[in-house]
Amino acid sequence: MLDGLLTTFKDEITLKEIGWTCSTIFFNTLVTLAGYKLFQHGVIIFHLNFSVTELLADFLLLIVAMDFMMYVFHWAIHKLHALYRYHDLHHQYNNPTAVSLFVLHPVEVLGFGGLWLCLLTAIDFSIYAIILYLMFNVAMGIIGHLRKEFIPASVKNHTFFQWLANTGFHVDHHQYQQYNFGFYTKVWDRIFGTLK
Repeated sequence: MLDGLLTTFKDEITLKEIGWTCSTIFFNTLVTLAGYKLFQHGVIIFHLNFSVTELLADFLLLIVAMDFMMYVFHWAIHKLHALYRYHDLHHQYNNPTAVSLFVLHPVEVLGFGGLWLCLLTAIDFSIYAIILYLMFNVAMGIIGHLRKEFIPASVKNHTFFQWLANTGFHVDHHQYQQYNFGFYTKVWDRIFGTLK
C-alpha cells in the first residue's frame, strides 16, 4: 500500500512544482521577515493576553478581512492582463493538487503577503488568533486544491457549508477562471456575481 502511495505521489509531483514550491516558501519567508521587522519597530503589535472571546473575534475578523482582500486581489489579477501573466503559472493546473497550491509566481506571493502585512499594521490582533488563522489558511488552501471532495454530500448540502469554499469550489475556478475567486467563503462571489 505504501509503495502505491509513493508511486502515485512521485507520478503526480513534478520537479517544476517542487522548484516553484521552494520559491513560494522563500518569498513567504521574506514576507515573514518583513513582518518581524515591522513588529520590532512597533508597526505591528500583537496582544499576548489570552481571552477566548478576543481569540474568536480576532480570528473571525482575520478570516473576513483576508477573504475580502484576497478576493479583490484574485479578481484583479484575473482581470488585469499585466498581472494575469504572473497568475497564469498557477492556472497551468486544470486539475490542481495540494502541491500546486504552492505553485505561485513571486509577484503573487508578495502581493498576498503585502495584503497580510497591511492588515497586521492596521489592526492589533491576538497572537493566538494569528496562529489559528495561519493554520486555517494553509488547511483551506490544501482543501481547495484536493482532487476529491472529502465532505459527505449530506453535510456539504447544509446551509452553513453553502457559504464556505470547498474543494469543488476551487477546482471549478481552475476550470472556469471567470468564477469562484473567494478563498475561505463564497460570500464575495455571491455578492459580486462571480459564483459558479
